[in-house]
Order: sequence, then C-alpha cells, then structure tokens
Amino acid sequence: MTEDIQIPQESEEVVSFKKSDRMNYGVVGYDGNELMAVISGYDLNISFNMKLINSLADAEAYANGMADVFYQALMEQLIAEKADFVNPDTTAKPIL
Repeated sequence: MTEDIQIPQESEEVVSFKKSDRMNYGVVGYDGNELMAVISGYDLNISFNMKLINSLADAEAYANGMADVFYQALMEQLIAEKADFVNPDTTAKPIL
C-alpha cells in the first residue's frame, strides 16, 4: 500500500541588508586601474581558526590552500566562459 508522505516545508527567513553593509575585497591589476578579481557580498564573514595557526609556516600553508580554492574557481569560470581558450582550434594550419 502506498501512502503520500507530506514533508513540511520550512519557511524561509528573509534577511535584508543596507547597501553600505556590502563588503568588497579585490585584487588590483598590474596597471593599478582595474580589479582582476573581486570577492563581495552581504554578511561576508572571513574567519581563521587561530587554534590551528601557530607559526608563519602554518599561516603560509593556509594562504596557499585558499589560493588553491580560488584557482579552482577561476579555472571553472574560465572553462565555462572561454572554452576555446582551453581547447584551441586545431584546424588552423601552422604557418611554417
């Protein structure tokens, strides 16, 4: 015998922010005029587990790990938007 099971829907809480609450972090390009990357958002929380960072080597390892996270995000976006960059046109004949 089959029964229809009703799962109660959780009500979503609505949160609003002022425009001034938006946080922005960015990396400026070599020319100093344009941002190469931006992290922005409302309720953006960057926290570090200070119990685990006990030396400069620990801090550098953590920063390198975060760099890897952002590198993966960059590669995903690059592949999604510029797939021809990853897979160049092989039909073009060499000039030599």
